[in-house]
Amino acid sequence: MSYSSLANIVFPVGRTEANVISLLGTATLLNSPGKFVTAAHVTNKDEQNLVVVVKPDNSSINDYQDTSDERVQGIPVRIEAIDPFTDLCILSADINAFSNISMGSTDLLNFGSVVDIFGYPHADHGRLVLTHQRTEIGARILIKNGIVKTKHVVLNTQARPGQSGSPIFSAYTTTVVAILIGSYAPGGGGGISLGGVDPHTLHQTTHAVSVEYVREML
Repeated sequence: MSYSSLANIVFPVGRTEANVISLLGTATLLNSPGKFVTAAHVTNKDEQNLVVVVKPDNSSINDYQDTSDERVQGIPVRIEAIDPFTDLCILSADINAFSNISMGSTDLLNFGSVVDIFGYPHADHGRLVLTHQRTEIGARILIKNGIVKTKHVVLNTQARPGQSGSPIFSAYTTTVVAILIGSYAPGGGGGISLGGVDPHTLHQTTHAVSVEYVREML
């Protein structure tokens, strides 16, 4: 697999309402037939009318992406598993498609390691553009949720809501090491929204959780 084929692996997640698809976030096709991973908060733990969105002419991320082309297909998916400790969600579709990505772990990363992010940063505003960003690891951290501690990394970049669920690759490889969860929100957020964005998330400390937990959910 090369990065040029990611247009057939990384997809937007949406919800169909009155024959209109509202985009929510990003999902990655796994190496198990019909299985995708995203962030659980993207789905709001509700599988009603949930779809993975496919453009008929998806071929290469190197192609120009026509923002005026609104032809899309929604593939119905259901929630197969949710991990409340990691905010990971496995989606399942009745299709035979699968990817050949390899799944690693944040154990492969160190402070300063370079990583590649692929996702749909403005999906929540209806923009369907697969976008690549490259950044560094600012920290490796353990986050405690109840009695469970999980491995996360801090990405030195600012994330948009549509990027939730994006795969994080160890740079220059095809190994996924983490799934983007979202920007750190001190105290759970500021309680206000400006243009759909919590001002407390406007910083370059985005969290991603180790992809190793996905293997445990399949």
